[in-house]
Amino acid sequence: MPNGSDASLAGRLNAKLHQLFVVLILGFVILSGFRPVMENVDLGWHVAQGRWMVQHGEFYRQDAFNYPNLGHAVIDEYPLFQVVLDAAWSLGWWGPCVLTSLIYAILVGVLIRAGRDLNLPQSPFLSFSIGCLLLYSLVAFPLRPHVATYLGVTILGVFLLRHRNETSWTAFWPMALLQIAWTNSHSGFVLGPAMVGLFGAEMIVRQAVRQKTIPWTTVRTWCAATVLILLACWVNPYGWARFGPPFYQDRLESIRAYVGEMEPLGGTLAHFYTNLTGLFILALVVACFRRRGAVSVSLLIFALFFYEEAQSVQKAWPIFGLFLPLLALSCGAFAASESPRRQPWIDVLFYFVLTALLACAFYLKLNPDWPTSLQSQWREYDHGRSERSVDAVAWMKAHGVDGRFFHRCEDGGYLQQEGFDHGETFADTGFGKYDEAFIHEVGLVNERPALVPRYLHAYQPDYIICSTFCYQWPYYLKRNGRRLIFYSPNSSVWTRHETRPDLPTISNDVVMAIFDRDIAVNGLPSDLRLYGRNIIALNSMGLDDFAVAKLQALPPEMHHAPWYWEAARFLCFAEPAVSPDLQKQLVTEAGDLHDDSVTAEFRAYARQAAGDTEGALKILEAIPSDQLGNYAAELLLKIYLDRKRPEALALARRSGCFDLRNGHHWQYLAQAEEQVGNADAAAQAWEKAVFYYPDDEELLEQAQAFADKYKVASLAKAIADSSKIYGAK
Repeated sequence: MPNGSDASLAGRLNAKLHQLFVVLILGFVILSGFRPVMENVDLGWHVAQGRWMVQHGEFYRQDAFNYPNLGHAVIDEYPLFQVVLDAAWSLGWWGPCVLTSLIYAILVGVLIRAGRDLNLPQSPFLSFSIGCLLLYSLVAFPLRPHVATYLGVTILGVFLLRHRNETSWTAFWPMALLQIAWTNSHSGFVLGPAMVGLFGAEMIVRQAVRQKTIPWTTVRTWCAATVLILLACWVNPYGWARFGPPFYQDRLESIRAYVGEMEPLGGTLAHFYTNLTGLFILALVVACFRRRGAVSVSLLIFALFFYEEAQSVQKAWPIFGLFLPLLALSCGAFAASESPRRQPWIDVLFYFVLTALLACAFYLKLNPDWPTSLQSQWREYDHGRSERSVDAVAWMKAHGVDGRFFHRCEDGGYLQQEGFDHGETFADTGFGKYDEAFIHEVGLVNERPALVPRYLHAYQPDYIICSTFCYQWPYYLKRNGRRLIFYSPNSSVWTRHETRPDLPTISNDVVMAIFDRDIAVNGLPSDLRLYGRNIIALNSMGLDDFAVAKLQALPPEMHHAPWYWEAARFLCFAEPAVSPDLQKQLVTEAGDLHDDSVTAEFRAYARQAAGDTEGALKILEAIPSDQLGNYAAELLLKIYLDRKRPEALALARRSGCFDLRNGHHWQYLAQAEEQVGNADAAAQAWEKAVFYYPDDEELLEQAQAFADKYKVASLAKAIADSSKIYGAK
């Protein structure tokens, strides 16, 4: 054991390192807020709705921006957040950055201060849990309405722990004010009454066990507090209707299918979070053991619930992370009055490692050569390297381009934010204000570019704006008589031949010159996925030779990147495919690369296209099952079905391999279920297939044959409706 002087020295070192940790972590979250936070595709419509409410002096109750949805009733879930965001944005780019930094500094500061008040001063366990929270929060963009729930859960959780022995419900009035603000900022507000109610029930049980009688004062206090918080939720412009969206949207399949954050997290980050959770559980067990089981059961229930949610919903990871520091704080709050015997030298080692990691994070944030540094992010922002059509919108404003627009939903909010907010945008990403049918319509055009001509025919837009998500649209636009009037590598604008004759058509030679000039002046984008989409877009414009040449001219190390071969797969096996000679070049390169793990999916598709099904099967079966992605799994399942292999049904039922919106997966699942005699399950799968791929004529024919054979009226109706709306013209 260390002697007294050693312990004293370790204690002093630990105190200094803890102070350094506090300074570094607060500095880091403040610094992180000064990234281009308005870059997110989901923020523009929030700004526009906030601005609309300020200008009109009323709450937003009807969609005023999107022409297919004009006048439809809206329950605005975020009015307070939107007004605050609009006010911040009106100050310039730094306004939202300051807002973001302030929110996260408050979040971390509340937790650190609570550690001092709840018997956890200088606690490595609490510090570790705060670090976990920040890592889990990386899943979500920093400035979104979700931050209201982050603050709400944290402040309310700390308040509950501090007032665990409260005897008067009137002490909860500050939380009622918090709940009002929370209710009018984000639909996560439903957690407020749930947290108070469940924590109050835990306090009642603890008192009853300790006193061996019913603690009526405690019962009255917590019941009244729960009612107070619940009543505070009613202070909103929509009354009881405000409670509907959180529960309706969360399980709505159209939203789950077409909103990326509703999908499960996969890949390296998912494994990292799983391991991080394991480390936290180990630390929690040790902390509970040292404090004789002191922990809040109600907060543990919430943590377990959101961990389960995080396995299927990407956006649940940050909410799960919020409960980790609250669990750590509960260990201190419910422990005996005396602190457990400390092990100061272990604490010193922990804080030394943690502060070293934070220092490295600071260095990477400030190192201009690092792709995620602030300088690099702002440089990319200034060069228009964005998933939004930044260059196109700037050009439209400069040239007076206005009218009815068609675009993917990711561009709708940005157009509205930039002043195109008079009901002439197609859709934005605020799916909560649409009915299910329109959400499906918006999602389909995002997923099925071949449907673009039908949308153009139905809505007769004046201009089509293409972001980097629209990399396959040019092919269909050119085939339907649209001409290109603006091009940048990350966005373009198209119109009819007779519209705005003063704006010349951009030729292919000009497109190639612009593309080359952008790379020469600005270099490759930090996010090389954008470059891959740009290459596919060039091919979609008919520049297949140029596209393949630019792809293959990349530095040799980039040819080993997964995005490279994903782009090559699109070029070779999606519409429009490059010429056979160019396909042969890429197939030869894949064979010569000797990197089977990266090129496997591409090579399998190449073998299948060449008629070598056995070769494709051999490649696909060599891919580890936990690395089998959507497209590889789809091809493998098709081969299994064609060969009537028994593995087909098991693979088809593994939903984790496939995107929810993959209609071919549902088609193959239906066929696999029918092969083993599960007609009811097959019918359900066929309805999903028709729902997601209503323009696939072969799929619809097979579904119709099944409906006729088994007399499935609901499927027959779905086919008829889909054919009427989305079938070939």
